Amino acid sequence: MRDRLVRKFRQTLLIMLAGMTGCGLFQTRAVKPGGGPGVPCATPNSPNDVVSNVIQNYANLPGLTCYTSVLDPLFLFHPDGSDSNAAPPGTYLNWTRDVESRVASNLASDDSFGVAVFDSEYTSRVVVNTRTEIRFYYYHLILHATRTQPDTLFRGLADITFQEGVDQRWRITDWVDKRDGSGARTWGYARGLYRVGF
Repeated sequence: MRDRLVRKFRQTLLIMLAGMTGCGLFQTRAVKPGGGPGVPCATPNSPNDVVSNVIQNYANLPGLTCYTSVLDPLFLFHPDGSDSNAAPPGTYLNWTRDVESRVASNLASDDSFGVAVFDSEYTSRVVVNTRTEIRFYYYHLILHATRTQPDTLFRGLADITFQEGVDQRWRITDWVDKRDGSGARTWGYARGLYRVGF
């Protein structure tokens, strides 16, 4: 009787193991698009996913690929007018996706700590069409890096245009930075500090 129970238990166990391996339980996971191991990088199926990827990966060296993946090839950054006037000539000239990627890399390489937050929307979003949306955010960014003072707070307003591509992925096409009246430096100011060497 006992031998029969042991055989039955072994058969049941073998059937369960075969079923688990057949359904993919022990298969390796597919890498998330844009990120490496341990990098939170949501597939950008909506503007919210894009925002999540910016928050999780800006000023973060392992997340750099994820951050740059949410920038449209035609991405443009527009600084606050006061930041532009106060900066050395050419700092914000022709700020494209390539410039943004290189600046983000410079900052991530230098930054030992960074937290980015889009606090809320300061006005209602504009839905231009089913594939284009503009959102208006209050933000703050804390950086601990050599080109900034330790734990410097940057804050302001960001008018961000999101567009859905033919691949059904959303990306940022346009970022307009503005001061918020608090007297704090903007995210754009921090970006300008890291446009060096090109």
